[in-house]
Amino acid sequence: MAGPLLATLLVTSVAHSASRDEDEPVRINARSVEADDRTGAMIYSGNVQVEQGRLSIRADRVEIKTRKGKTELVHATGKPVKLRQRAEGDSGEIQAEANRVDYHVPVRKIDLVGHVTLRRGDDLFTAETLHYDLNSKNLSAAGGDTGDGRVHAVIQRNKPGAEPATGP
Repeated sequence: MAGPLLATLLVTSVAHSASRDEDEPVRINARSVEADDRTGAMIYSGNVQVEQGRLSIRADRVEIKTRKGKTELVHATGKPVKLRQRAEGDSGEIQAEANRVDYHVPVRKIDLVGHVTLRRGDDLFTAETLHYDLNSKNLSAAGGDTGDGRVHAVIQRNKPGAEPATGP
């Protein structure tokens, strides 16, 4: 039952970067998996680890939705979900945590929801929601109804002689 979906998942891109991470195989480890060929959904549960190229996601539960053999959505939940994008060159590693991470594969956008923390080098963003476009490298964040309802950022000064960082 899981065979066709698993084969599709292994050849479908889950992440993309300038170093062609989408060409890397997807590696998933979990305590259990449920697959439904009718709906194109696969649900991994229990200390789920997803890796592809320089991107890694750690979550309690990951649901992958496919359509016509292509991954449409990677939906991860946990307390917290941890996302890491290892650095390419001098761009700085990105580490993020949130209650939920949704990766919209066809449009290459990531939504982080619920107690979001994103670090890049020494810079820090905290918010209730954060949206990141992998193509344009644009970030938008918003506060929520909890806490003070604001977005917080700590952006470090560049050290003398250092090249300015580009995007999160």
